[in-house]
Amino acid sequence: MNAVRRLLAVVAALPLLAPVARAQEPTVADSVPLSLGRALELGRQANPRVRQAGYQRSAAGAGLWEAYGNLLPHVSLQGNAQRFGEGTFTFLGGEFETPVSYATSYQWDFTHSLLDAGRDLFRIRAARADAREAVASYDLEWLNTRADIETQYLEARREQALVTQAEREVERLGEHLRLAQARYDAGDVTRSDVLEARLALGQGEVDVLQARQRREEALLALRRLLGGGLEGVPFRLTTDFRVFDPPFDTETLLARAYEVHPSLREIDAQEESDAAGLWIARSAYLPTLQFQYGLSRSVVDSMDFRFSDFDKRGFYALSLSWQLFDGFSRHHEASRANAALLSARAERDHRRLEVEEGVRIADSRLRTARAAWRTNLTNVELATEDLRLGEGRYETGAGSFVDLLDARVRASQAETELIAAAYDFYQALVELERASGLDLFPEEALP
Repeated sequence: MNAVRRLLAVVAALPLLAPVARAQEPTVADSVPLSLGRALELGRQANPRVRQAGYQRSAAGAGLWEAYGNLLPHVSLQGNAQRFGEGTFTFLGGEFETPVSYATSYQWDFTHSLLDAGRDLFRIRAARADAREAVASYDLEWLNTRADIETQYLEARREQALVTQAEREVERLGEHLRLAQARYDAGDVTRSDVLEARLALGQGEVDVLQARQRREEALLALRRLLGGGLEGVPFRLTTDFRVFDPPFDTETLLARAYEVHPSLREIDAQEESDAAGLWIARSAYLPTLQFQYGLSRSVVDSMDFRFSDFDKRGFYALSLSWQLFDGFSRHHEASRANAALLSARAERDHRRLEVEEGVRIADSRLRTARAAWRTNLTNVELATEDLRLGEGRYETGAGSFVDLLDARVRASQAETELIAAAYDFYQALVELERASGLDLFPEEALP
């Protein structure tokens, strides 16, 4: 008896579910269209992680200017002006007055390292490598962020498709309810068929609400990846994803990935920087040669600061410095620099293996997802035909309502699996992009 009461309570609440579901659905006119291409554009401009990497890339350019500046002479200017007030001093018992006096001087200093054991040239090489590493790091951050945005866009688009599928399922359940009610009114079936139809319709309405909730959560996650873009403005996803036959050749993809993947370019730049660092450490064993030129001007008690009254003095210096023994500290620095270089080379080999593994696995999954989608497409055709036959049998009295519900569940499940298979295909494409560092989405998917 309690079970019957609970069933009747659910059935009584069914008319309230559809208005609530419709009230929560935004209208198309109130939302902004957002294609995948536009989402990627917004993400590149506003995503905080990408912006941080961009700042680091800009700072690396300043380091290159500093390295070039070490080749130029250093010039400095010093100057001062002093005023001494009136006073007295005592000498041999006599007191003498001192007048107001002034002292003024300035000095130019010109210093140029003619031969810094070649370190300046290696510093330029290291700075160039650091700049390339910063660019590669930015590209790597954008590659990962781009893949995250594409993944989340696909997830939100999948949830949007599932909402449409759930709403279509509710319409189908409504037709079944009307069919069961008509047969009950004709006295062909018992009231249990009507109650089961109403209960299924109620569950379908709940599924719509849950699907819309998941869609909103996916859209919020997408908004976060876009750096908060379109804040407070509802948007709808407009890019359609159609499964295609992958035209990629695995070996060609792998060869291109070795050339352009940001992770490999980053470690290549790090290796070159470490190689320059090793030469810098080794050059500490060589002498340094420095040239210095100085020019000074000074005058005392000159109130009108006439430059012709200044005492002139200049000097030139050429110095050679060679540290012959420093307690093995240079050996230690050279050993550490060599270890860093060997470590970078080992890391490069590791990353190449990771890229190869990622590309081969992602490419295999992409082709498997394509085959799964084709199988699910056939399954949907079969389930749709079974549902059509089941509706016909129930309408003519040749089948039970339970058989009709089973056919509907199979059709709904087949449609859901087809949606999942289509987006699984594109998710595998995203992973192939992440593994190869290449843009592989078809042009029609990035309007």
